[in-house]
Amino acid sequence: MSARVQEHYASADIVERILAAVPWAATDGKPLAAEQLFPFDQLHGRELLATRDHAAKLNPARGAHLLDVGSGIGGPARYFASVFGCRVTGIDLTPQFVVAATELTRLAELADEVDFIEADAANMPFGAGIFDHAYCFYVGMNLPDRPAVLRECIRVLKPGATLLWTEVTSNAGEPQYPLPWARDAAGSHVDASEELIGHFRDAGFDVLSVDDETDAHVELARRMKAAGAAPLTGQHQANEVLLGPDFVERRINYIRSLADGALASTVIRAKRAGLP
Repeated sequence: MSARVQEHYASADIVERILAAVPWAATDGKPLAAEQLFPFDQLHGRELLATRDHAAKLNPARGAHLLDVGSGIGGPARYFASVFGCRVTGIDLTPQFVVAATELTRLAELADEVDFIEADAANMPFGAGIFDHAYCFYVGMNLPDRPAVLRECIRVLKPGATLLWTEVTSNAGEPQYPLPWARDAAGSHVDASEELIGHFRDAGFDVLSVDDETDAHVELARRMKAAGAAPLTGQHQANEVLLGPDFVERRINYIRSLADGALASTVIRAKRAGLP
């Protein structure tokens, strides 16, 4: 399964493609600011808008050590580091993403606060009770064994830590492929929200809240279509470049599947039991 995920997301020259879209050059003599990357490095549904919403739900204290499960090219990790003052460790299966995330973070002068490791979320290379909080943004659809990943999250989180998890869940009917995370059903691991919540409880989490943000995705897509533009300049272009030439079709299928009720977008906030 790891090979399938790596093949799906692998892309060459990621850093060069991102920097070509950002109004910055090393010859300017000024460091690259993390916020200059934000319109281009948030590779999940609703992009930076979602990162802001979800980060506010987690609301970590300055200096907290966060785990990013499925860190991609590092956009959310750099957001938490630069906006909240957190220390972040990201793990991802795709080596090209880890290399790109590390280089972009170095250019943004956040390497002391953020690091990335190529690792399997179902077998994390960390000791117990390391992290103050964790998050996983729209990665679960590529995880065939979510219970194993959630057990690992329980293990590496401190007592009282929060896990914020966003994921596409199944609803009524069949979605249309290809989708952003899978080009066919064999690469997609989507559960109903009730089943996903059950995985959290079975792993030992206290589920604090469950929110359905499907309407936010569909409404944003409607406004984008009406305006003839992406919500943030360049984001759609960046996703298409990094995630494949058929990304536009995949995104259309995703929004259509949400609007038709075949899929939903679910946000879970859960707590590791015990006193901090």
